[in-house]
Amino acid sequence: MEEAAALSEAEVIEVWAERPDKPFDRDTKLRLTGAELAARGATDLGTALALLPDVTVREGGRGGFNIDVRGARKGSVRILLDGVSVSDPYYGTFDVSTIPITDIEQIRVSTSPSSPIDGPGGPGGVVEVHTRDAIGPQLVRARLTTDSGPGASVSTSARVALGAHSALRLSMAGAAGARDFSLPMDTELGESRRSATFASRLEHRRGDRRLALDAGVDDRRYISPPSDERIGTILLIDRETTLRAQAAADDKLGALQLQARGWVDRLHRQSRFFLDPALTDQSSAEDLRALRVGGQALVTRPLGRWARWAASATVDRDSADVSYGEGRVAKGDATLTELAGDLQLERPGLLVDGAVGVAVPFGIDASPWLEGKLDVRYRPATGVELAAIAARKGRTPSLRERFDPQTGNEELSPELAHHAELRLAIEQERPVGGRRASVRLEAAPYVRRTRGTVRMDPKLGMQVNLGQLDVRGVDTSVRVALDARLEAGGGYSYIFATSDLTGDDPLDRLPRHRFDTWLRVTPPGPITALGHLRYLGRRIDQTETLGAYTTLEVSATAQLGSAYLAVVRVDDVLDVRPETRSGYHAAGRVVTVLLQGTWQ
Repeated sequence: MEEAAALSEAEVIEVWAERPDKPFDRDTKLRLTGAELAARGATDLGTALALLPDVTVREGGRGGFNIDVRGARKGSVRILLDGVSVSDPYYGTFDVSTIPITDIEQIRVSTSPSSPIDGPGGPGGVVEVHTRDAIGPQLVRARLTTDSGPGASVSTSARVALGAHSALRLSMAGAAGARDFSLPMDTELGESRRSATFASRLEHRRGDRRLALDAGVDDRRYISPPSDERIGTILLIDRETTLRAQAAADDKLGALQLQARGWVDRLHRQSRFFLDPALTDQSSAEDLRALRVGGQALVTRPLGRWARWAASATVDRDSADVSYGEGRVAKGDATLTELAGDLQLERPGLLVDGAVGVAVPFGIDASPWLEGKLDVRYRPATGVELAAIAARKGRTPSLRERFDPQTGNEELSPELAHHAELRLAIEQERPVGGRRASVRLEAAPYVRRTRGTVRMDPKLGMQVNLGQLDVRGVDTSVRVALDARLEAGGGYSYIFATSDLTGDDPLDRLPRHRFDTWLRVTPPGPITALGHLRYLGRRIDQTETLGAYTTLEVSATAQLGSAYLAVVRVDDVLDVRPETRSGYHAAGRVVTVLLQGTWQ
């Protein structure tokens, strides 16, 4: 029951493990593994991140699912797929439901700003996704999922050796949905959702040298969930095609470790707006073509036994051409480069990691700015860790925020965030009645001051920079385990935001209070049961107040022999259908059944 047993660590906040052959480690923390995701019934990156109490997954205004981390959203949270940013080159967002779960090996998260050594962006946090290497034992994995939405998906992944030092990994996934959206005046709209994804990795390893070529295509069609309370336009994403390619190389030159990456990300999205549920009365259309190209070089070298230095250079260029019909066209491009250095000192019980860098924008009217991050962790006793983090990090406005013909503002300045955080983690293990019981407690108060936060001003009808935005909060969590048979835990987060221009609650859909608790039971036999209760406090959406709500999720996992895993999950058991945006409600109770097979 290997994968189901891995569920016992699904709520652990920190696991100090990383790929042993990486030339340089980011300061993200391992939060979920592929085995844990399978045992919890996650179907894509979005449902995987929803398992983490300090990450909020919500429906995006244009469909799909976006994430918030401590109130940071859009381009402020950097999402890396095998080390490469995958946010939309035009909107600056990323639909986390577009990455299937089959190939995910690790999900790592930092709720503090990214380090300058990792390149530009990420003042609000980092989500790092590692996919499975092509090198390794021959493996075939297939997964079939169906839900009461109704919807269904299938995904498969296989890797095979091509020689003594080379291997190939191929992955495919497809999904379809036929949910009926409820509209005002007792009308309904069919979802007609479908998607297809293909990815490949060709990898070569020999000694310290590693070469990897990744290529992928994702094509989908869907309707952005409309308001079920207000009559408005209906957005159909008639076609959304993303092409990605990446090349990576690792090598050693004496004591120097070298890493180089290059990437291309092309997006073509056709959006159509309709005035009727039959999708016959089209009011407008949008044809978006966007491109991201870039590269990074990193060199690192040990300094004696306890220290290491690193230096990196990163360049990232976004460009877009958007046609709105009737002769309206928006064009724009922006380039951001970063030069950075890093110094790490690691002794028994002590880790000091400091990085500085300079971000240099091109194509926008902004001056270069300095960035930095200092992360100090100290373990005064077994099972006790203290951490202090200070950072200064920025981001440039997205192309849409600057160049959209209706709401864009070319005068927007970059956002610049200052972050400070303390963290205390205590983990102790004691014998109780002949069993081993463990307790883990964690608390992390933090403050973040951002100048120039980009926000839509409903009065002006355009994007503006807020003045000074202060965010204060604390994340707490507890986990108690009695052997591997019984585990319970929970977390509480408080966050308060204020602006010197708009006062309290300047950020939409940001609850001050969040609470979650969970219980996992593994009786003798192949089945594991899990219950998860979540509470989200009231929020402001523009001028409307969204009420607090509580949802319950339950799941059961069964290991069927050595090759098969089955999961039954029920989301929103009480059918609360919470209001996620003003006038928009979630789907309600959904039952999902998953069957996965793994063959080696």
